[in-house]
This record gives sequence, C-alpha cells and structure tokens, in this order.
Amino acid sequence: MAREGYVNLMTGHKRPKIQGDDKVMLRARRRFLGNGRYEPLSTTINQIVLAHLAEETGEETAVLDIGCGEGYYLGRLQEQLPGDVCSFGLDAAKGAARLAARQYPTARFIVADVNRQIPFADQSVQALLNIFAPRNPAEFARIAAPGALLLIVIPRPGHLLELREAFGLLTIEPEKRRRVIDQLNGRFALQYSRSLTIELNLTQPDLADLVQMTPNYWHLTPTKQAQLQALARLQTAAQFELLTFIRIRDAEIRGGVETRRERRERRI
Repeated sequence: MAREGYVNLMTGHKRPKIQGDDKVMLRARRRFLGNGRYEPLSTTINQIVLAHLAEETGEETAVLDIGCGEGYYLGRLQEQLPGDVCSFGLDAAKGAARLAARQYPTARFIVADVNRQIPFADQSVQALLNIFAPRNPAEFARIAAPGALLLIVIPRPGHLLELREAFGLLTIEPEKRRRVIDQLNGRFALQYSRSLTIELNLTQPDLADLVQMTPNYWHLTPTKQAQLQALARLQTAAQFELLTFIRIRDAEIRGGVETRRERRERRI
C-alpha cells in the first residue's frame, strides 16, 4: 500500500509486456483532459454506466476501469455514482495509479498487469470500463457478473485524421471494431454501439499535449517534434466508437444447460 493510497500488486513480478504510460504521457493527458477537451466522451460514458447500474438490484456493486491511466474517466464517473457503489481503477503504470489516487482519493486504484489474472473475484464486477486500453477477454468474462456491462471505447478510422496526416502519426488499426467484437464473442453479447465526434480547434499547449499523451510522440523525429511545438493552431475531430456489451450467462453459453454450481446458486 503506497502512501498515496493505491495498492501495488506488481512488486516482485517480472516486468509486464505492457508497461503502461510514462510520466510525460501521463502529465500531458492530465493537462489535456483537465481542459475538458474530451468531456463529451466522459459524459456519454457516465450516461451508459449509470443507466445500466440503475437496473442493478444486488446489495454490492462494483465498477472497474481497466487501464484507467491517471483516472480522469473514473474520477468523473465516481462523482455521479450512488454512495453504495465501489469504484476501482487498474493500470500497469505505477505513475498512473499514483496520479489517480492523489486526484481521486475516494476511489481505489491498483497497479496490476491486465495480461495476468485480474485481482478480482469471480463474477464480482457489475460494470467494466475499457477505454483505449488493452483487453483480456477471458479475465473480463471471469470477473464480470452475469448480465454485467462491459463498455469498450476505441478510436474510429477518422480519429484525429488531420493531425495524424500532418505529422505521420500511427494509423488506426484496420477492422479494429470487428476484431474487438470477435475477441469477446461467446462471452459477451454486443448490445449496441454509438459513435461520437468531438470537433477540436486546438492551440498550444493542447496540441502538443494531445500528441504527447499517446505513444505517437516517441515515433516523431526531432524535426517533427519541433514542428509540433511551433504549430500555433490546427482543426481536427476526435472520433470514437463506444461498444456496449453484456456478459452472457453461462447457462446461455451452453444452450441453457445449467452447471451443478449454477443450480446450487439458484436454489440459494
């Protein structure tokens, strides 16, 4: 347990394949998001999660943001959650958990590797968020309660197109939407998807922060980095897709055949 309040579960482990964001990326993201540039996305996420939780009837409710970064989306969501809902953020970067715990002390933040076993009990989470973050479908399915929400946010092909073309930034993975759906097939059912576009008229320092808060910055040559810092204004659009999944009940996966465990739980 760190003095800032987060829990580090990666001490003594080998370095994970996914290292998480470094300090430069995290601080750039904190500044950019703090300026409200992606607030419409945060508001839409909140609406989806709150609508789902309004239908929950269990005594204990947990929300988990997997790949939470410095905590912006979970922090804004937590402001609207009922007092009996526990909110957790998980990230592989210790620096991310430190920033998040300082900014949002009433949430619980954990340093852990999403590629390993996620440190939550079976069927213990009612809403999972995965916003521009790595996925572990098997573990998502294990910790998600039957009927739980899984909300995945990915960039659309036109995301920041003008900025990417101007500086030769990393391209959006082709067929990303289809690949995500295929990864989750058999465990989660896609309920609906929603597209969101945010028009951005950017000036410095938001322009530099937007690039620095992603791995793109480290792919720029020194010349391109200097050009980015010197660019006074650029107009582009952030384009997102929000994919809303529901955890399929195990009996439904097996065509309605209940396991011994499911029959026992139903009787209880």
